[in-house]
Amino acid sequence: MVGRFILQWHIGEQCNLKCLHCYQDCHTPIQLSYSQLYDILEQYRQLLEKLNVRGHINLTGGEPLCSPHFYKLLDEFKKDGDLYSFSILTNGTLVTEEVAQKISSYNPEYVQVSLEGGRRTNDYIRGKGVYSKVAKAIKSLKKYGIYVSVSFTATKLNYKEFPKVVRFARRHKVDNVWSDRFIPLGDDKELDLQMTREETSEYLQLMADSRRWLKEKHSSTNVAMYRALQFLKTNDYAYSCTAGDSLLTVMENGDLVPCRRMPIVVGNLLTENMYELYMNNETLKTLRQDNIPNDCEKCEHSNYCKGGLKCLTYAIYGSLNHKDVGCNI
Repeated sequence: MVGRFILQWHIGEQCNLKCLHCYQDCHTPIQLSYSQLYDILEQYRQLLEKLNVRGHINLTGGEPLCSPHFYKLLDEFKKDGDLYSFSILTNGTLVTEEVAQKISSYNPEYVQVSLEGGRRTNDYIRGKGVYSKVAKAIKSLKKYGIYVSVSFTATKLNYKEFPKVVRFARRHKVDNVWSDRFIPLGDDKELDLQMTREETSEYLQLMADSRRWLKEKHSSTNVAMYRALQFLKTNDYAYSCTAGDSLLTVMENGDLVPCRRMPIVVGNLLTENMYELYMNNETLKTLRQDNIPNDCEKCEHSNYCKGGLKCLTYAIYGSLNHKDVGCNI
């Protein structure tokens, strides 16, 4: 296990947007009771204590600010500051100045908002007027001293607009911009959003060029390139997927999966225990092994990269024993 033990926690399914590339299903949003959520938090506390490791919670949804239990959970996080840190992943549209001030009192490590390109493309993907609302949210968050990260999900539709997002971030004094590729999760139309190998290479180069541009401008905004294959353009350390090792995800109904983008259900925390599942589930144990896909064995990066974006491999092939479909080595 490396670093902190991260829990991505989807505390409710309700959202005020319906984005083009959203993973949510079209049904009545799931919302567990506060007592059920509290029990899941207690399971996470016990896991950290038994593993003797510090944790970090990425609180998300749906839209986490739509959850009636959002601030109650933040109250608990504030009590547990020595055990884990936390961040909030939001679409930004509900972040008013009042909300930003209240969130700042809980001292999150960062707040992440999403942007998918320039105004026209972003609002086509996320909804009319969202671009302006995100800009206002960032202004409010920065006013109260909150570290702001912008997330960009790259698809065939928008990957060329990554530089526009970086220019937006610089203009609004965003601290960090990061990106990863869209993962199709079963709907045939999602395959239309998946980039080809050549498009993936172009997207990675756009990221590296944008990072270089910011440095030339002496900007305080950073482009983080720590995801799968991005090291090929930066000569940084190769990224290795930590799903099932130091990353677990809890879905809105209590299902435990290695990662939101690798939705292999290993149990449900309403009836099973997080620590016991982590230690004993065969899928999670397999993910913790240093398995290298057969077609990666001769690659000089294989011991670190381990096949690249495992969730994309699983989505395309239904197996982990393949190299990243975007890899051009």
